[in-house]
Amino acid sequence: MRAGGLSKPAQSGFVLASAIFLLVIMAALAAFIVQVSVASQTASAQDVQGARALQAARLGIEAGLYAVQVDGDCPGATLSNVSGLNGFTVTWTCTPYAFTESAVIRTIWQITSTACTTNGTSCPSATAAELQSADYTERQLVVVTEK
Repeated sequence: MRAGGLSKPAQSGFVLASAIFLLVIMAALAAFIVQVSVASQTASAQDVQGARALQAARLGIEAGLYAVQVDGDCPGATLSNVSGLNGFTVTWTCTPYAFTESAVIRTIWQITSTACTTNGTSCPSATAAELQSADYTERQLVVVTEK
């Protein structure tokens, strides 16, 4: 007892409650930062895959244009595991449309190229599970040319 007969009031537990509150807030903040970081890295990886798929689809368009302009025919084809574009399958098709202009028969070719990350034999994938996967990437380009 102190002089005068009064005892010191108990304040134990106030600092402990504040420390627990701060720890909970800091843990929630850290979890949020980790979640944002993972989402950012996933979006970045998907952007890269999208760009690679676009380049693979351009490869199919170039192959179709070559077939039409040089060979005069375009049966279409499928390529798998192209160097530099591993993991992508490219399928292109060509559709001819013949018409007559000033007594000259001409042909317009529509070339459709589809590139995707599939385990199958052609694009687009025919597997529902693969189409719904977060790792599946697909791009399609269409070009029209005349021969």
